[in-house]
Amino acid sequence: MTLRPFFNALLGFGLLWLPASGSSQVADTGTVLKKVTVSALRKLNPFQQSMPAQVLDRNTLQQLNALSVGEATRYFSGVLVKDYGGIGGLKTISVRSLGANHTGVAYDGLLLSEAQSGQIDLGKLSIDNIESAALFVGQPADLLMPARLYTYASVLQLRTGAQTVDTSHRLAGRIGLRAGSFGMINGSGLINYAFSSRVTSSLNLEWQQADGNYPFTAYEGNAGKTDRANSDIQSFRAEYDLGIRLSDSNRIRIKTYFYDSDRGLPGMVVLYASPSRQRLADRNFFTQASWQRSFSPKHRLLLSSKYSYNYNRYTDPDYANTQRYLKNTFHLQETYLSIAYAYTPISNLSLAYSSDYFITSLRRTDTFVVNFPGPTRNSLLNNVSARWSQGPLEIQGNLLHTYQQDRVKQGKAGEVISRLSPAISLGYELLPMLRLRLLYKDIFRTPSFNDLYYTNFGNTDLRPEHARQYNAGASLRWAGHPVFLTGQLSVDAYVNQVTDKIIAIPRQNLFQWSMLNLGKVTSKGLDVSLLLEKEWTRGLLLSARLAYTYQQALDKTSKSSVLYNTQVPYIPEHSGSVVLNARYRQWGLGYNVLLSGYRYRLGEAIPENLVKEWATQDLQVSYQLAPEKAIQYRISLELNNLFNKQYEVIRYYPMPGSNYRLGLTLTFR
Repeated sequence: MTLRPFFNALLGFGLLWLPASGSSQVADTGTVLKKVTVSALRKLNPFQQSMPAQVLDRNTLQQLNALSVGEATRYFSGVLVKDYGGIGGLKTISVRSLGANHTGVAYDGLLLSEAQSGQIDLGKLSIDNIESAALFVGQPADLLMPARLYTYASVLQLRTGAQTVDTSHRLAGRIGLRAGSFGMINGSGLINYAFSSRVTSSLNLEWQQADGNYPFTAYEGNAGKTDRANSDIQSFRAEYDLGIRLSDSNRIRIKTYFYDSDRGLPGMVVLYASPSRQRLADRNFFTQASWQRSFSPKHRLLLSSKYSYNYNRYTDPDYANTQRYLKNTFHLQETYLSIAYAYTPISNLSLAYSSDYFITSLRRTDTFVVNFPGPTRNSLLNNVSARWSQGPLEIQGNLLHTYQQDRVKQGKAGEVISRLSPAISLGYELLPMLRLRLLYKDIFRTPSFNDLYYTNFGNTDLRPEHARQYNAGASLRWAGHPVFLTGQLSVDAYVNQVTDKIIAIPRQNLFQWSMLNLGKVTSKGLDVSLLLEKEWTRGLLLSARLAYTYQQALDKTSKSSVLYNTQVPYIPEHSGSVVLNARYRQWGLGYNVLLSGYRYRLGEAIPENLVKEWATQDLQVSYQLAPEKAIQYRISLELNNLFNKQYEVIRYYPMPGSNYRLGLTLTFR
């Protein structure tokens, strides 16, 4: 698939607006200064949110020794990233033990879709062009947004640098190169071009490869060291953005995204098992557009559309069938439309309505297909929301209706879904430095196509997984302290009640899953995050970010079961992170720690199921050359897993030991 027609079409569409911007100028005998537009994302302040929120800005992301969004999100409290190891390993996020299917991932305003598995692989999302990553429990606070953002228990919102183009520089950009252990090479390029003060564009390219053959200690007695096999990856990503500012209250944004990868799927490391030779090829494409118009301070409109196409091909040359070979090829397509309208009748009351319609289809085209149902899903979402504020009190609520109908070419279709999902939150500023919050949300996740229709594993009688969320929290902030100039502390206690819970347990390959329905799960937990900063006049800045999570997620299905009151698989009771950073003039130093308590891969608390606790420590040193010049250079050295700790996030999938990355970034304007 070539992107040239898409790029040409988008560029031509943008050029149509150039005469319009020029004709708006009026002749004048004086000197007319060139108009400059600086677009910037509104910085999220978690303290002001009535729902729990955490944010990592670009400066913090650069200090985390992370290549992907999956690696960066490990530093949020309440988050578990299932990581199967290696640079190309699958990485999915679970927030407050609810599972990856309950977390939506929004990319520049619209959700990424993956109806086949229901889980977004965050290992495929690079942080190279990410300006901010924000995690919301419930949903983002903005009322003017698509209804689909209300359908998840939590939302990870990613914003790219394409929305912060500075038109004072017609041409600006960045070129980066990183290389490191296990044959890793990563190159990226960014070009921002301002056609005028009204029309901007951004092109971001990235390429990566690695053999991923990192050493680890074998599990068998005196087997010694061996290398991880089939953990290689080669990937390419391209993003093109076009921004059109018709006026300050009238904006159009268009985005086109392409990702292509080929990677090995490293198997479980078990006794007498041959190394995995399974492969997974992905090709993801989407194009999206949004138009936002403020007709007056009281009336705002947002129209959005998106088309996405996901292709994946899984092969296993050692599969136990008569051909001794397996190939699965899937094509997932989705067309999406959304309208959102916000109305502010009085200063302290805002109302909003949004409606989304999308149609999703899955095809399978390999020669091994037998009676594949070829499902097509029609979804209609309607949401009404309101926010009322009076002095220190703010109340926000919404009611979402979901209608979903599947059609299949053969066999039985999943049940028709028609449900209401309410949510309400309350924020109260007790003191200028202390804010309290409460949240209740009733939500569900529909079974994915794999859950319902996957050959030999799908179950069309599956019911939606239902979750009730309760949260009580407080945020404290301060400034002017003699030790730490600024600081913010957030504490949230929560209870999640899940019924009809669908559990996916990986078999010996990562593309096929065994489905297990636990029935009922009750989770109780505590999320704590602390941010401290101190800046001296001589250019020294110190910062510390600490996160701690306590989670108790217990199976409550049947008192007669041996699994009753046992912890849900792979959920540690205790986990946390520490991020320490120091900047002095052109130097930067970062020290990061990740910690996880022990957990069990299956419900029974027996030694065979134990996954041991672990902690890793990373270090980063950077130096900025010519920071005030038009061309700037940044050199960085990353040392990961300093003490060569062998550990597992998923049992029998060892993670990399000590490794390094050396990077050089050139920024110009």
